[in-house]
Amino acid sequence: MSMLKLLSPAPRTASAIAAAASTMPDYGIDAPVVRRSMLAAGIVGAAFCRLSVTVTAFASGAAETAAAWFAVVCLLAALYGLGMGAYMTHWSRIGKLRTRERLLNFAGDVVPWTGREMVLDVGCGRGLMLVGAARRLNSGIATGIDLWRSEDQADNSPDATLENARREGVADRVRVETGDARALPFADASFDAVVSHWVIHNLPEPADRTRALNEMLRVLRPGGVLVLADIAHHRVYRAQLEAHGLIDILAHYGGWETRLVGVLSGGSFRPHALVGRRAE
Repeated sequence: MSMLKLLSPAPRTASAIAAAASTMPDYGIDAPVVRRSMLAAGIVGAAFCRLSVTVTAFASGAAETAAAWFAVVCLLAALYGLGMGAYMTHWSRIGKLRTRERLLNFAGDVVPWTGREMVLDVGCGRGLMLVGAARRLNSGIATGIDLWRSEDQADNSPDATLENARREGVADRVRVETGDARALPFADASFDAVVSHWVIHNLPEPADRTRALNEMLRVLRPGGVLVLADIAHHRVYRAQLEAHGLIDILAHYGGWETRLVGVLSGGSFRPHALVGRRAE
């Protein structure tokens, strides 16, 4: 038997691949309607681009020029739609897992994790931040609360969240509840850490966003840490945090990828995060 054969890994069977997939957490596709719309726009743009190129082969004069320009416009639309759709897919499957760890490490820079924290994830969805926080606990508990709207995240449900907690080995440290971020069903100063990831912007009215952030601050204990990540309204959030006396506020603006997507989206999609500590 050759050395090459001895060193070659055994091929993975379909059942082995399926078994591996069943143990991986699934944190869903964010904004699935927007993603589908982007991909659909890209496909339609590509189809019309191909049609326009065909027309230019048989046209002449002004008609040929118009068809060529239309092909260029359709090509740009195809590249934009497919590019944004691909980015949203990549982010939902890979990027946000990396960002989760960066944000929780960021929180630990402000208030070091002890493992005993009571953590609240507001708008927890399928448990991205909730489970990430629970992985840093030993005797503490991470509680997630959501209205479980599937338009914000694909297949959003308490069962999906608990299944992800099980797959990441922290089911004993995770609790989920149904509730509104604007009226959290918890007593004042109940949590050592409050996190929220891409949630508050879903409230269209500024007054509702203010109420939600006020609620997060209400249930945060003195000396506790707040992690607020969102895709818009960052200056307003920071002003509100400062007005409520949060200190040691740090901002996480992401890298070149975040800046590029912000430009491509016309400034409507700018994932930033703020981390601060409530004064004791």
